[in-house]
Amino acid sequence: MPDRRSRKGAPALSGPRRSFLFLQGPQSAFFERVARALTARGHRAHRVNLNLGDRLFWRLPATDFRGHPEDWPDFIARLIEERGITDLILLGDRRPYHVAAAEAARAGGAVVWVVDLGYVRPGWLTFEPDGSGRFSHFPRDPAVIRALAKLFPAPGFRPVTEPSFLQLAVRDVAYNAATMLGRPLYPHYRRHGLYHPFAEYAGWVKNAPRRLLARRAVAAAKARLAAEPGSYFLFPLQLATDFALRAHSPFTDARDALRTVLDSFADSGSERRLAVVGHPLDEGLIDWRRLVAGHRRALFLEGGVTDALVANAAGVVTVNSTVGLTALRRGLAVKTLGAAIYDVAGLTHSGDLAGFWRDPRPPDPDFLALFLRALIGATQINGGYYTRAAQEQALPAFVARLEQGPSIGLGEQARDRAAATVI
Repeated sequence: MPDRRSRKGAPALSGPRRSFLFLQGPQSAFFERVARALTARGHRAHRVNLNLGDRLFWRLPATDFRGHPEDWPDFIARLIEERGITDLILLGDRRPYHVAAAEAARAGGAVVWVVDLGYVRPGWLTFEPDGSGRFSHFPRDPAVIRALAKLFPAPGFRPVTEPSFLQLAVRDVAYNAATMLGRPLYPHYRRHGLYHPFAEYAGWVKNAPRRLLARRAVAAAKARLAAEPGSYFLFPLQLATDFALRAHSPFTDARDALRTVLDSFADSGSERRLAVVGHPLDEGLIDWRRLVAGHRRALFLEGGVTDALVANAAGVVTVNSTVGLTALRRGLAVKTLGAAIYDVAGLTHSGDLAGFWRDPRPPDPDFLALFLRALIGATQINGGYYTRAAQEQALPAFVARLEQGPSIGLGEQARDRAAATVI
């Protein structure tokens, strides 16, 4: 029988008592706050810490894994069985530790929940059952998407208090410093990043003076380019360390993707220009300017894309950045080179990259509106991971979705209902 009572005056359970296991999450207390809300409603919450950095953002009881990576699959499978885990929650589904944990959870009959930064930004979080990116269950068939959109109301949105760069930087440094200092306690922990975090920090510090001095010149160059609408294509770079790029594309890293784009553009003979734009949080470990230099009609601009630069482009090429969805919402033609949630017929360019340079076609605006309604309704939660106000905004819907299970959103029932309407 469901437990109808709750602790400390919390609302009664809407279903059976569940057992939730949290793995690595955002660098904030968000996962802990979710766990506290769940336990207040009568559920159980567990956590595994893989390093000392994980412990910074979790003050509840937890299990520490100190073994070798090859011991992890058996360890997590035993824990899931012993604790009767019904739901596994993790940030990103392709980290090696998370892949093994998700496999063990599915084998044990548990639901896997994947959270991440929002597909739609700013102001949204991604929350999906089983997988994200190319492993997402969000449909790619336009007919099913149109049907799915009918299952959800028009998305409501409240502005979200976003963290400052300094707030994010402090959290990141604290996490990685704790991970390094706690190495004796977790001697076998293996990171999933390409570079050591302190190498990234060194790159930031080294390049900060030059970026500061060049800021006005770069802004002026972007403004001049944007003042010539339709005269250029945009290729916004993703971070060299972007795990989603490596996990959800054929490229080994961002340099590999850049070479592909530059070579294709050179072969196209296009009279437009190609603006390669550095990520605003680029670590400075790769000399992008040097890689772009010498390529016909290509230029490099650092510091991220501006609204004007996006709005006036002839089209945008991306691997799987959320900038692509931003561009679609602006009515721009978009070509993806990796697995992106918005890479759907009627939205993005369906031909090859060579064809895109010749004939960039904008998205169908009516279908885009339905796509956004379906995507937000099925996979997004309004709020944020970092500021207190943004967490307060996201918590009620986050907890409700966990408690109700995958029968909502992109659960099988929603997918089957949508698909049935187009058969």
